Amino acid sequence: MKPLRLGLIGTGIAAQRLYLPRLMKLGGHLRLVACANRTRAKADAFARMARVPLVLDTAEDLLAQPEVEAVLISLPIELQPAMVLQALKAGKHVLSEKPVAANLAQGRTLLRRAAPYRRRGLRWMVGENFHFWPQGLQLKAWLEQGRLGDVRLVEVRQLGLTDERVPYFHTAWRTQPKFVGGFVTDAGVHLAHVVRSCFGLPLEIKRLKAQFNPALRPLDSVVAALRFPGGILGSWTSCYAAADPGPVLTVRGSKANAVFSWQHSELQAHGGKTLRLEAGGNGMTRQFKHFAEAVRQGRPLEVHPEETLADLAFMQGLVQGRALRA
Repeated sequence: MKPLRLGLIGTGIAAQRLYLPRLMKLGGHLRLVACANRTRAKADAFARMARVPLVLDTAEDLLAQPEVEAVLISLPIELQPAMVLQALKAGKHVLSEKPVAANLAQGRTLLRRAAPYRRRGLRWMVGENFHFWPQGLQLKAWLEQGRLGDVRLVEVRQLGLTDERVPYFHTAWRTQPKFVGGFVTDAGVHLAHVVRSCFGLPLEIKRLKAQFNPALRPLDSVVAALRFPGGILGSWTSCYAAADPGPVLTVRGSKANAVFSWQHSELQAHGGKTLRLEAGGNGMTRQFKHFAEAVRQGRPLEVHPEETLADLAFMQGLVQGRALRA
């Protein structure tokens, strides 16, 4: 398979710290051939670091390059929908950042306007790398195998002390967010994707919210009680003003509990043994590889924008304190 020739729009901290290390491992699948940033000096610096042969002054210039087959869009969330449509109009396949849009209304409009291009065969995937998260895949396998029995409780705990020591704290993308929920949504859509794909969107949400750190707008903490289809109950805690090294997701069933941290998974059988599995692989690496193969080999995408819109509905519902549909 020839590597997919990829153009990068936006060369900020996510491109440098998250994308580039994974892309460099996937030279047989993806090859960065061009990049653009609204600040040319930043694009030049990224190109030197990533050995990108072509630097453009604008996204429009990049989209005009016949060498570019697909684009990876890494812009502030509120700017992404317009760029997704611009790239599709230019005939490029698109991998865009999550969440899919700044809010549900913008996301619905984006999906409607992107539909004609997708029907023509252009691929658009929102970069929800937790679709490929090893722990999430393990949970789905255990559920399909009936290892947990009847699921009773789903508990999410996403905590992290986010302050000046964290690089992302300093980006306007996150300190002055123009999308619903700020840090809570930006990080929360990942686990929302795993939970929603396993148990559906919440039918009922009761929540409390707070902003402990004035720099983390519009809020940094949400605690909620949830009711899922089938009567499954849940709890959700997002807090970026406190730290906890404990599990991020626990699913409690009639036969066993499944407990997931960032490093490993455990299946805790009631009255029996505990099976512990170390996490293998990286969700983002698998995401990039899957996107390249879907475009190059005509394979179906495993995660669609409609699903990531539902993930946004999950998180917007948590922020606003009411169950929402995509």
